[in-house]
Amino acid sequence: MKLHKISIALAAGSAVLAAGMSTASAKDELGAVTALQQTNTIAKAFIETFLKASNAANGPVKIKYVGGQEVVPPRKAANALKRGQFDLLSCPTAYYIGTVPEGYAMLAANQGPRALRANGAWEILEEVYMKKAGGKLLAWGESMTSYNTYLTVMPKFDANGVPDLTGLKMRATGTYRPLFRALGASTINIKSSEIFTALQRGTVVGFGFPDVAVVAIGLHKIIKYRITPNYYQTNQVLTVNPGVWNGLTRAQQDFLKKEALRYETDSVKWLEVQRVKEEKQLAEAGVKDIALKGDAAARYLDIAHQEIWKQLKERSEYHDKLKPLMYVPGKPNRQVDIGRALRQ
Repeated sequence: MKLHKISIALAAGSAVLAAGMSTASAKDELGAVTALQQTNTIAKAFIETFLKASNAANGPVKIKYVGGQEVVPPRKAANALKRGQFDLLSCPTAYYIGTVPEGYAMLAANQGPRALRANGAWEILEEVYMKKAGGKLLAWGESMTSYNTYLTVMPKFDANGVPDLTGLKMRATGTYRPLFRALGASTINIKSSEIFTALQRGTVVGFGFPDVAVVAIGLHKIIKYRITPNYYQTNQVLTVNPGVWNGLTRAQQDFLKKEALRYETDSVKWLEVQRVKEEKQLAEAGVKDIALKGDAAARYLDIAHQEIWKQLKERSEYHDKLKPLMYVPGKPNRQVDIGRALRQ
């Protein structure tokens, strides 16, 4: 009888010890990496509106900035997160679009993260990122950052007034490659930190880039033309190592989810201020707009977006589920009215 009581006591003690170890093993500080350069305006938006703002809230978990491309090459960042090299990753899905082609759906969507959380698309994306990237999808930040095409030479135009890039070499990631190839260009993979040198040497004569990040890395000093209108919206996402996420307490998880929702809105507002500043700086640098109008603009945007949906259809078994939830026919791009888009 005594032996039985001792066994029960030992078992109870072990359970308490295990519970204590589990609690103690929960991380109080998470390491975060940005796949973009620290000087990139989008990376700064993450640091300011998520990392610093979350720490200022004095929640149950802190976030430490580990670094940017000096920590891991951008195209290897998603795998590094999966391996547990760090805990959180802020990264455009474009850098691992071959692994997660569903990132294309974010590019061409005219719905925002709030709408996707309401209509069920977010749950599908969570499944996708866990299954294919091995990461817990926490937030879609900077979602209204859009893109433009920048050139050092004046392009030719087809009979409809759409830019014809035949014979031109363009720097591209998975974000821009479908569009540039559809317009006739050949594309080259070059890190964003090396675009300036590539333009200087004539390795490429143009590139696609977010509308808030050109000035930060000095590209306004070398480009001569910008084609408008803008297109897409960034597929910049914040993912967490699943093991780390599962090791957090409920209070820590709830805190990060709450901060993620705030960040999705605050990052858009923060970047809109930067975009307005950059517009003035581009003009002062002498960058000229090739402003497509009417039918030419409509055709240009149609090529851009249809090429992206085509890529998704060819590469993803989730195309038929995601497109109806993320794209509403006849609805304008979210960049048309930033105030209305923030309410989505």
